Amino acid sequence: MIGDSEGLAIVKGGEFEDLPTPTGPMRTCIFRPAAPSKCPGVLLYSEIFQMTRPIHRTASMPAGHAHVVAVPEI
Repeated sequence: MIGDSEGLAIVKGGEFEDLPTPTGPMRTCIFRPAAPSKCPGVLLYSEIFQMTRPIHRTASMPAGHAHVVAVPEI
C-alpha cells in the first residue's frame, strides 16, 4: 500500500458517483485509498448536512486506513 511514514494510505476523495435508486439517482461522494486494492467499505450518513468540511475530514480518516467510504447526499 502506498502510504506515509505513519502507515496511512494516500486518500483519493471527492469523486462523485450517481447511484441508482427506485426514486432516481443518489449523488454519492467516494473516498478511497489511492493504491488500487480490495478494501472494506463504510457508509457515512449525515442526517442534516451535505458535504461539509467536517464531513470531508471524517470520511478521509477511515479512507486513510484502507477503507472505501461512501457519503450519500440524502
